Amino acid sequence: MSADSAQLILRELGETLPKLDADEYETFYNELTKPGRRVLLMGVGRVMIALKAWVKRLCHLGVEINYVGSETELPLHEGDLLVVGSSSGESALPVAIAGIAKRLGTTVAYIGCSPESTIAKLADVRLILYGRTKYASNTEYPSRQPMSSLFEQQLFLLGDALALDIMQRRGLSEADVKSHHANLE
Repeated sequence: MSADSAQLILRELGETLPKLDADEYETFYNELTKPGRRVLLMGVGRVMIALKAWVKRLCHLGVEINYVGSETELPLHEGDLLVVGSSSGESALPVAIAGIAKRLGTTVAYIGCSPESTIAKLADVRLILYGRTKYASNTEYPSRQPMSSLFEQQLFLLGDALALDIMQRRGLSEADVKSHHANLE
């Protein structure tokens, strides 16, 4: 890895993540951690890879969470939460799944870069990241990384930030987290 590439990635993250709206974050956090709620995550490609990291860590913290398409996916019901990650908010599968969730009475949360997108308009909760979609419009952050790489990195780090906030607000220690970690490794 070249130092220049690493510096570019870290600079872009440093210029964009702090622009996250604190009220949107707090609303999303409260929806994600609502007691007795099942949470499913939806994304495609590298977005889903980032969201799967959320599943792993947030399970350690007591959140009932999984991803759409998992072999152990359980149904969503009214009052549960579907989190849809999509930088553009227009990817076909996430749009379709968000529509189905709405018809079921599920709360839909959108995390992406496009506040006027189809998914953002369907969503009950929006967490808009200042990043770049695969369409790279002139209103987006001018990332030098390909396509939506910056958004995918932001999404991964957002999961870690949420985990830290859950730990702090619930008074959990690392030992508490480890007690829910796989032990056959």
